Amino acid sequence: MLWNQNIDPNKDPNKRPFILWRPVITLWEWLVPPTVAHRDRQSPLARWIAAFVILSICTTLLILGIIYARPLKNSYKGMRAESKVKEARQMMENGQGVNAIVKAQEAYSMAPENEDAIRLNFEYFTLMKRDTALYFYDKLKKLDVLTPADEQLHVRSLMNLGKPKEASAALEQLMRVEQPSEALMRLAEEVWGRRDQNKMLLNVLHNYTLDHPDDKEGLLRFAKVQLSSGNPSEAGLAMETLWKLAAQDDALGLLTLEFISSLPSLTPADTEKLIQRLKTHPKADDRHYVLALKLEVQQSPGRKKEIVMAATAKYRDKKRDQLLPFIRWLVEEGEFRQVLAVLPEDDAKAHQGLLENYLNALTMLQRFSDLERLVNDPKVADVLDPTTVAMFRAHLAYILNKPSEELRSKLIAAKDAAQLNGRYPSLLQIAKYGEDRGHFDIAEDAYRLAIKAAQRASASPRIEREAFTGLIKSCLANRNTEALIQAAQEAVTRWPDDTNFVETYLYVSLLAGKNIELSLRNAVNLLKIQPADNQRKLTVALARWRLQDNQQAVQSIQYIDLNPLTEGQRAVFAAIASSGGFRDEAKGVIKAISPQASMLPEERRCFDRVLESK
Repeated sequence: MLWNQNIDPNKDPNKRPFILWRPVITLWEWLVPPTVAHRDRQSPLARWIAAFVILSICTTLLILGIIYARPLKNSYKGMRAESKVKEARQMMENGQGVNAIVKAQEAYSMAPENEDAIRLNFEYFTLMKRDTALYFYDKLKKLDVLTPADEQLHVRSLMNLGKPKEASAALEQLMRVEQPSEALMRLAEEVWGRRDQNKMLLNVLHNYTLDHPDDKEGLLRFAKVQLSSGNPSEAGLAMETLWKLAAQDDALGLLTLEFISSLPSLTPADTEKLIQRLKTHPKADDRHYVLALKLEVQQSPGRKKEIVMAATAKYRDKKRDQLLPFIRWLVEEGEFRQVLAVLPEDDAKAHQGLLENYLNALTMLQRFSDLERLVNDPKVADVLDPTTVAMFRAHLAYILNKPSEELRSKLIAAKDAAQLNGRYPSLLQIAKYGEDRGHFDIAEDAYRLAIKAAQRASASPRIEREAFTGLIKSCLANRNTEALIQAAQEAVTRWPDDTNFVETYLYVSLLAGKNIELSLRNAVNLLKIQPADNQRKLTVALARWRLQDNQQAVQSIQYIDLNPLTEGQRAVFAAIASSGGFRDEAKGVIKAISPQASMLPEERRCFDRVLESK
């Protein structure tokens, strides 16, 4: 009776679980008693079995944790890395290049074996022309996940790193296993077209055009390589191909016409044919018609007036957007009166491009009262951007011979407007304008801002190099040695292989007495490359003079030609010569230098030192 009675008063004996659950519940309660009474009635065997089951479950969980902990962790990190890869690609699309590169490196640091993170870093370091790209290529190769696109990118990275032989070998191997494609043909043109391998490239492209007769772009690419081969027979075949493509009424036909117009030397017959085709091509617009006019004037300069007048009649009633290429061409040709004849002032005030050319025409015609009226017109300020308006106002102050302070204030206003909009082309223009008119401090500041804006926008390295060159020139004109050292050092960091920047940095560092031993070693290495270079001879001599080795310094300046040197450098030469005992010769050099010559403060001290010596 005791075994049959209900020992759990909280449990309703009339409520029984679903029949299929009853064996499971019974087994569970046998192993894990729900109450103390059940535990008291549990047999020793059940207790041992329950302990064994619990121990087995815990052991199994522990083993599974040991086995799968690392893969689970890696999987989690891989998910995070892929998320960062997506963020990096989005940043790059939005123009945030630097942030995208940082995010890509974070993704790789988080998951070094993640394929997407490795591939993204491979792409970015190839874009930056860094040898680290090859490391990421090897990582992809070890993972055995290389794609045809990766192989092509590998060839491009080798080209970027200045390894054309390796790039050529890699491309040749790639073309053995990959089917020819447009992207692969473009890469072949890039690699073999830059070197003396036109024959190899011609063979590849010729075979490609035979296999793909409908690929007109491939045919155009083949014709371009034929022209650049330098082989007259190939060039003749190329021109035949180009004119066949140009006869087509599609977009590629127009593209071919544009390429033909860029060729340096065309026969008069080809030029005439090109002019007519540019004027009549169905897809040509006003830009192409103006290009035809330009070619027509070049071919028949005696008919320029007739050509201009006929075109003026054609464009007299054109709409504003259609007028822009023609007005721009008139300004380039110096036909400023025709600009005013074709373009009404009210139309010009309603279109930015037309207005800029209209103002330029007024400037060249010296109609300064009209120019001043328009520049100060509120409607003009609404059409032109603030930077352009400020530049015109500064230029107006210059041509009207306003006081220097007024020109400076307007130039600074233009610089501030360009900085606010992050427009590095305008900043470069303002810097050059200030430099040409003697406002070197404004130019120096504008060049610095142009460098920062170009770096933020990931602009062409050419723009950045141009800004650094201008900055160095302005620092020299400002006689600002410390700023010059900083600018030259930043330029060398950016372009360590540019000897012009390196020479400037070494020279001004030695003038200021900084890093003398290291600068001497680098200067000597540069001189070994070009032993006859006068600038490098002077730099080595200056380093030894700074180390108070006057005898070696004087030996270094022997046979220097002073003509290529600046007045300040000649003053340094004279100071070194005077210290070595050649005082009369040094004074002769100093007498040939104008006392008002622009020099750095350290160069001026050399000048005064020789002048005051007895």
